Amino acid sequence: MPHDLMPSRSDILRAMRSSPLFCVLRPDALELLLRRALVRAYEAGESVFQAGEPAERFFLIVQGRIKVYKISASGGQQILHAYGPGATFGEAALWAGGRFPAYGEASERAVLLSLSRAVLREAFAGNPDLAIGMLAGLSQKLREFVRLIEDLALKPVPARLAGALLDEARRAGCDRFRMLRNKKDLAAHIGTIPETFSRALRRLKNAGLIEVRGPAIAILKPAQLRRLAGDE
Repeated sequence: MPHDLMPSRSDILRAMRSSPLFCVLRPDALELLLRRALVRAYEAGESVFQAGEPAERFFLIVQGRIKVYKISASGGQQILHAYGPGATFGEAALWAGGRFPAYGEASERAVLLSLSRAVLREAFAGNPDLAIGMLAGLSQKLREFVRLIEDLALKPVPARLAGALLDEARRAGCDRFRMLRNKKDLAAHIGTIPETFSRALRRLKNAGLIEVRGPAIAILKPAQLRRLAGDE
């Protein structure tokens, strides 16, 4: 990424403050962490880490989006998480002291800040709230995994898609939003193939639950969509 497209120091600090993990830190503590961090740009499709690679750092997204996924026996992707600015990932593998269990890849051009285990351990010593924030973040991700497993095991594709669209609406704060993930990635996230995803999308559209115009989605009947997703 050209230097003039890299975020400024103030942009990076703003991203750190937006993260539930780092928002508890004083400005001087944030500055200290930033001085010891690695900030790097990734192009769309570029690997951040590979499954089986030693987990020596964890990451904060400053700009762009990242997907974390596994490869199925058939060679398809099962997306476990899709993260945007302010999100952190890789913490669990880092603290386990082992290897990354999945793949991390830039869904679009992204800038990541990463910290090593040694730097984070020192930060914990002077900021116990940081450890509490990381535990809270890991707990949230565990809940997401449990929900993903339940959805894949118990719900048909239209119900999984309904839940994914509701999640996107919650992130956007509005029932009308633009999809941040392409259809292929969203299909992988809900554990299906693009063709089945497209059929499910048409089914929701024909039922009058949603309106679709390219990447723009409008949820027309949120209560019915929630019932289909099993959110009620």
